[in-house]
Amino acid sequence: MSITMTINQFVFVNYANDVVISNLLYWQNKIQSYLIEYYDADPANALRTKFGICMNKSQYLLESASDYPTSFRGVASDNMLHAGAIIESRRGEIYLYEGRQEHLLLDILCSAPWNCLPQSVPETKKGAATWLVAEIIQEAISPPNQMSGILKVAAIPAAIEFYRSIGFEENPDGSREMILTREKALQFLEAYKLRWRR
Repeated sequence: MSITMTINQFVFVNYANDVVISNLLYWQNKIQSYLIEYYDADPANALRTKFGICMNKSQYLLESASDYPTSFRGVASDNMLHAGAIIESRRGEIYLYEGRQEHLLLDILCSAPWNCLPQSVPETKKGAATWLVAEIIQEAISPPNQMSGILKVAAIPAAIEFYRSIGFEENPDGSREMILTREKALQFLEAYKLRWRR
């Protein structure tokens, strides 16, 4: 596993080794505990909540990280994984009638379950998902990658504001896709670095 230290409080992880898979399995255990403690042990009570979305995404993240370990990205602190993602380099159509372009698909982005509860718990570390996006952008624009294209995500309605805050814009072709251009990615990254160096 290749790990590099980040600007402040998280460590960037770019491979799903056994430690990462163990962390993702721990997420599943915590989800069950939180369902009992906060949602009367009924998953239906968590529907349409941030936690409910996390519950569904985290299972998909675990499966994808197990199947495609090199596509996994995450941020950890104190040996705990606080957010994870699956990314994929692609060449395809972004905008109608503009031909195929190199881009990075952000397939899954999920915070740890304790970061998705309606109240803070001892494990809570807010901002992990945003930090992870910053790390993914940094990786994408750094050698040897030096991505000249853009990031793309199929955002669920509840996540649209999060992606907008980073600089993603809705694709004008009418799909649910949101696009982060290289220019907007660099603007976000610069502002984020300044914020955490204070």
